[in-house]
Amino acid sequence: MGDDSQWKVLNYQIMLKTRHSSPKVRFSALVMLLELASKLRENYMVLLPETIPFLAELMEDECEEVEKQVQKVIHEMETILGEPLQSYF
Repeated sequence: MGDDSQWKVLNYQIMLKTRHSSPKVRFSALVMLLELASKLRENYMVLLPETIPFLAELMEDECEEVEKQVQKVIHEMETILGEPLQSYF
């Protein structure tokens, strides 16, 4: 799909899952986010502004596994996008 608006809808739906009450769902949403970023590569940059607030929330998650996964996702996204993300937080 070359249409950014379709990716935006998909990304937002994945991000909404990061607010689910189940840590397993939040963890899985992060896995899906990383897959989407891997697929889109530098094209993911247009989705980053709406993604950052969700990632910031997850950095303080009650579940340690989710917190560790969000750090891993941020690191992997920095590699994929070729840019440090800490300045966005």
